[in-house]
Amino acid sequence: MRQTQRMPSADEPLLTVEDAYRACYRFINQYYEREPIVPFLLMLGNMEPDESGELRRTTDPATWRDWERSVREALESTDLPIPRQPQTGD
Repeated sequence: MRQTQRMPSADEPLLTVEDAYRACYRFINQYYEREPIVPFLLMLGNMEPDESGELRRTTDPATWRDWERSVREALESTDLPIPRQPQTGD
């Protein structure tokens, strides 16, 4: 696994895995507020922290593991393009 090291700058702060999760959750939430599409609501429900409020314990236990895997894949494949939206067969 290749580790990229960056110096923090004012215009590109470094985030912890938890900070990035909160940012992702907020991004999806604001998008859902603008475009109330049911799959986004379902995703937000699964991403919510459980009663403890701890991010690593979400209402859907698999969600945090999926998040960690996504972060790991993003860090390991910085030279690969991000996945594109699947094309539907019309």
